[in-house]
Amino acid sequence: MKKAPIDSLGAATVLYLSMVDGSPSHAAKLAGIRRYCAMRGWNVEPVATEDATPEKLPEILRRNHPVGCVVDGVGRSAPLPPRLFRGIPVSYVGYLPGETGTKPNFRFDADAIAKAALRELSAGRPSCYAAVGFVNPIDWSRRRIRAFRAVVAAAGAKCRVFPARPSSADETWDGFVARLAPWLKSLPEHCAVFAVSDQVAVRVAEAAKLAFRHIPRSLTLLSVDNFTELCESAATPISSIQLDFEREGFIAAQAAGEELSRGDAGNTILGPLLVARRKSTSGRGRHEAWILKAVEIIRREACDGLSPRSLIARFPASKTNFNRRFHEALGHSVLDEILHVRLEKACTLLSRTDTAIGAIPGLCGFGCDRTLDALFRSRFKMSMRDWRKRNSRRF
Repeated sequence: MKKAPIDSLGAATVLYLSMVDGSPSHAAKLAGIRRYCAMRGWNVEPVATEDATPEKLPEILRRNHPVGCVVDGVGRSAPLPPRLFRGIPVSYVGYLPGETGTKPNFRFDADAIAKAALRELSAGRPSCYAAVGFVNPIDWSRRRIRAFRAVVAAAGAKCRVFPARPSSADETWDGFVARLAPWLKSLPEHCAVFAVSDQVAVRVAEAAKLAFRHIPRSLTLLSVDNFTELCESAATPISSIQLDFEREGFIAAQAAGEELSRGDAGNTILGPLLVARRKSTSGRGRHEAWILKAVEIIRREACDGLSPRSLIARFPASKTNFNRRFHEALGHSVLDEILHVRLEKACTLLSRTDTAIGAIPGLCGFGCDRTLDALFRSRFKMSMRDWRKRNSRRF
């Protein structure tokens, strides 16, 4: 098939073939693809779920003459192997290793997600751990469950896993919640629950209510994706590990647009950003209004130079009592929470290469570049420059 020249007078087109439409991750990936294409003066043509099939692909390619294609495999029902694209540069998102040959394939690191989850949940000193997978057993869900069980075992603890239905048996969300409630009721007090996605975590919260298990007084809950609307609409706002779907879309479009699929790009694993902390992981039931207010202030003002002293001065409590109660509630100090928020913003800025590294300390509330550099090296075991290279690779 003849491709449109990249430098032609007419605007070139990049196709985004997604197996799931309308989800927050779909919208974020599409935004990243649009951001890259806007830099090149190209158009983006999303292909609806019902059209992203091997049977319809030839006509779609003939009609659009794309300079590149991005194929999102999350939730896919039909494979779209490289041979179907007839030499047009193509990159993939969310496929398993080996499914895309030497074509670029971008996916999030299940092991890194599991380590971040354990680090966050263990701060609350739980009595045990539990994990809940997606409503139907699919690849990415199983990978996250396996990885979480492995890191919990390596820490010398055990992890209970909510039993999934057989892959041949479809289950509705209502049925999932009904089956989940008695299982949650059987968990010990102060059990830390890891949900593989925000969608699952919302149903865990619903099931916990049916089981008369209060979050976070009886169970703590952490999920993955950090879709703000979902997490904050729950009766107890849900803490979640943030994944940068927008950046995933951007580098996938760049891989296709710059024809890196002709090289040996292979699989590129993306690490998670930091945890967006909300009430669902706020310790063993200590969530007085003043603690929640303090956390809100930290999230809003940490990068504007907020210090533990200036924060404590806003509350009618001694420094010693404030620090003790805050640590009991969240499992770490006021300073740790402030630094966490600042590091979260630093990672966000580093993942977008249009922000100079030298400007990042000031944007994150650090008065000295060396302070952030030392903290970053301690936390991630590498420099900010190396982190950017590793997480951006060649893009």
